Amino acid sequence: MLYLLLIQGGNYLFPLLLLPFLGRVLGVTEFGVLAYCQAIVQYLILLTDYGHNLTATRLVSVRRNEPEALAGVFSATMAAKLALTLASFVLLLVGLLVVPGLSAHWPILAAAFVGVIANAVTPLWLFQGLERMKSLVLPTFVSKAASLVCVVLLVKGEGDAALAALGISLGNVVLAVAALWIVYRQRLVAWAFTPLRSIRESLGEGFPVFLSLVLVSFYVNFNSILLNHFHGPTAVGQFAMADKVRVAAQAVFMMVGQAFYPRISQYNATNPAAAQELMRTAMMAVFGCSVSLFVFIQLFAGWGIEMWLGEQFYASIFLLKLEAVLLPVISVAFVFGNLGLLALGRTRALKNVYAGVTVLHLIYVVPLTLYLGAEGTIVSVILTELFGAVAFAWLYLREVRPPAHARAQG
Repeated sequence: MLYLLLIQGGNYLFPLLLLPFLGRVLGVTEFGVLAYCQAIVQYLILLTDYGHNLTATRLVSVRRNEPEALAGVFSATMAAKLALTLASFVLLLVGLLVVPGLSAHWPILAAAFVGVIANAVTPLWLFQGLERMKSLVLPTFVSKAASLVCVVLLVKGEGDAALAALGISLGNVVLAVAALWIVYRQRLVAWAFTPLRSIRESLGEGFPVFLSLVLVSFYVNFNSILLNHFHGPTAVGQFAMADKVRVAAQAVFMMVGQAFYPRISQYNATNPAAAQELMRTAMMAVFGCSVSLFVFIQLFAGWGIEMWLGEQFYASIFLLKLEAVLLPVISVAFVFGNLGLLALGRTRALKNVYAGVTVLHLIYVVPLTLYLGAEGTIVSVILTELFGAVAFAWLYLREVRPPAHARAQG
C-alpha cells in the first residue's frame, strides 16, 4: 500500500505543483483551452486503458504463480493495447478533420497524444497484480520531476499550451521506458507468442469494464466540453482548476483502496472469508480518508487558492468547496463498486449501473449547466455519483448477503 501510495502520489503531486505555474503563465483562458484539449485526449487514454488496469491486474494476481499463463496474459494485454493505440490515433485524425474548430488546437492535441502512447505501453497493471510496486517508486518520481522541469523550461507565456502538453507527455515517456526496462531486467514475465484469439479474449475480458469507464468518462469529460460550449473557456478554466484539485484529493483514498484490490481479488478466489475481512478494513480506511479530505478542503480551500493561484482563480474557491462534497460520495461508489463488485468479477453489474446513471446525468446536466454555469455542472455530477453509490452499495450487499435459509439455520 505504501509503495502504491508513493507512486500514485507522485502522479498527482507534480501536476498539483504545475497548476499554479500554468494558471499564472498561461492565464485563465489559455489554461481553459489546455483543459478542454486534455478532456478530449482523456477519451483516447480511456480507449487505450480499456479497463485493463482492473481486469488485467486481477488476472495477473490470480495467475502470478503460473509462468506460462502469466506470460499469455502479459503478451495478449500488451498486443491489445497496441491495437487500441492505433485505433485512438485514427480517431484523433478523424476528429481533427470533421469537428469544427478542433483543428485550431491540433498542436496541443498532438503533444498530448505522445502521452497517450506512453501511457498505453506502461504495464502498471502487471506490477500491481504481482504486488511489485516498489520497483516503480523511483522511476515514477524521476519521470514526474522530468515532466515538471520540462514544463517550466518550455512554457514562457500565453500561447505555449502545446509546449505544456508536450512537457507533461515527456514525463510519461520516461516512466514507460523505465517500466519496460524493469520488466526485462528483472525478468518479471516472459513474452509469448500471441495469437489473434488471445487478443480478442483480452479485449472481451476488458470490454464490460471499458464500457463502464466510457460511460463515467463520458459524463465527466463531457462536462468541460458542455461548459465551454455554453460559457466559454474562462468558465472552463475556473471549473477545471477546482476539478483538478478535487481529483488529486480523491486519488488519495483511491490509492489506499487500490492497494487492497489485488489481494481482495485473490482471496475471493481462494478464501472468501478472508476477502470479506480485508474488504471491511479497506472500507474503514477509504471512508475515513475521504471524510478527512472533505473537512480539510472546507477549512483551507479559500486560503490555499488565494495564496497558491492568485486572484484570477478566486471563483474556484466556492467551486472547490462544492466539489469536495463528491469525495465521501465517490468513496462509497469506489468501495462497493471497484473493491466489491469488480473484485468479485461482477463486471456486468458495474456496466448496468454506469449506463443507468449516465442516462440520468444527460437529462439534467444540460439545463443545470446552461442556467447555473459551473455550479450547475458540479451539482449534476454530485447527483449522478450519489445515484451510482447507492446502486453499488445495494448490489454488493445483496451479492455477499447469505441466503435467507442460511441465515435462519445460523
